[in-house]
Amino acid sequence: MRKSISSLKLPHYKSTAACAAVRMPIPKEVLLPLNMHSGQAAEPVVQPGDHVYVGQLIAREEGRNSAPVHASVSGTVKAIEPYAVGRKTTAIRIESDGKMEKYPELSIPQPTNLDEFLQCVRQSGVVGLGGAAFPVWAKLAAAQKSHISTVLINGAECEPFITSDHRTMLECGDLIEKGIELLKQFMGSEEYILGIEKNKPDAIEQLTERFKDDPAVKVMPLSSVYPQGAKQVLLYNATGKVVGPGQRLASLGVIIINVTSLVKVAEYFATGMPLVERIVTVDGSAVKEPKNLIVPIGASVRDLVEACGGLKEEPGKILFGGPMMGKTVDTLDASILKATNAVVIMNRRDAERTAPSACIHCGRCVAVCPLGLNPTAFARAMELEDEDKRAAILQKEQVSLCMECGCCSYVCPAHRPLAENNSAARRFIRSWESAKKEGGK
Repeated sequence: MRKSISSLKLPHYKSTAACAAVRMPIPKEVLLPLNMHSGQAAEPVVQPGDHVYVGQLIAREEGRNSAPVHASVSGTVKAIEPYAVGRKTTAIRIESDGKMEKYPELSIPQPTNLDEFLQCVRQSGVVGLGGAAFPVWAKLAAAQKSHISTVLINGAECEPFITSDHRTMLECGDLIEKGIELLKQFMGSEEYILGIEKNKPDAIEQLTERFKDDPAVKVMPLSSVYPQGAKQVLLYNATGKVVGPGQRLASLGVIIINVTSLVKVAEYFATGMPLVERIVTVDGSAVKEPKNLIVPIGASVRDLVEACGGLKEEPGKILFGGPMMGKTVDTLDASILKATNAVVIMNRRDAERTAPSACIHCGRCVAVCPLGLNPTAFARAMELEDEDKRAAILQKEQVSLCMECGCCSYVCPAHRPLAENNSAARRFIRSWESAKKEGGK
């Protein structure tokens, strides 16, 4: 009998769920970081002074799990400069000419086999658009090594505030259908499960109707709990399968792809236009007019705020993503990245954190962890000066499995920064293991 996975009931705050995506005004410039994916940064192929068009390649992929970057506006390359919001990298600044002219050499891909299909997906620049930013071609490449019987399409969107995937499902049904047909044609998977939380009944109804005559596609309503969209949780709740430590999903005959990522792949095969724009939810207590915007990649948060009528209060925190797993940025000039599904801006009151107190050993963090991990053990380990002892405890407690979902911090009555500590522990163990591996050579 299937057991339930620990989860949270969070306030949804989906105030933009009924807001159809609208195209924001053309920004005066865009700044495109070259590390908008999980692998090595892309390498520029343009120079300052070059004229570029929408969809033109401006940085080629470089190294493992990299992804190319394309111009999101037409205009002039003004600079190739350092960019230090998040990971330090290089960014290409393009001054828009206001014309949004498409690159004249764009063409619709015509692959004839799996290898050619994967190469086309690679050229599209599409990465995991739910936040992971892992190149989609690398994920689909699992089909080259083993048969993928089930494709799990992630439409859960369980974080508060974010509705960009929801609007994509409502507004891009044709492209979802085309994306599934592409996967059928080139990967030969037999089962396609669209996992959607029940707080999106319109998307469930619309897509159920669309695929009612396709026995290979199942629209699966899921409980509206957090973190329903996490890989391990979604896999178990949709299929009953469990991925073990160090095990790849593909070994179970499954891959998971975000629904917006699937749409952008399909859009590339329908139009030849690579990933240059996406829907971004703009919401939060400091935003005057929350909206879903169609945004050129590289536009600034400031541009999005202006398209939403400005701010009604001084911002206390700016998040890329939702309040549970979102990443804090410290400036309105930060660039929208490929995986930025939302910008949530809180006022100072809502952003204020309660001062932490001593752990009371209540065990709530363990009870609520979807994977049954022990954040307090991680915290105690991180206090040890002996790094080998610290690493031994973290390995025993399987800190590498932590999804950094934030459930532990949310329920902690002592308001301890457990999620931040978990993240630090994971960084430490990766660094420690890497150092040990290098030392053993």
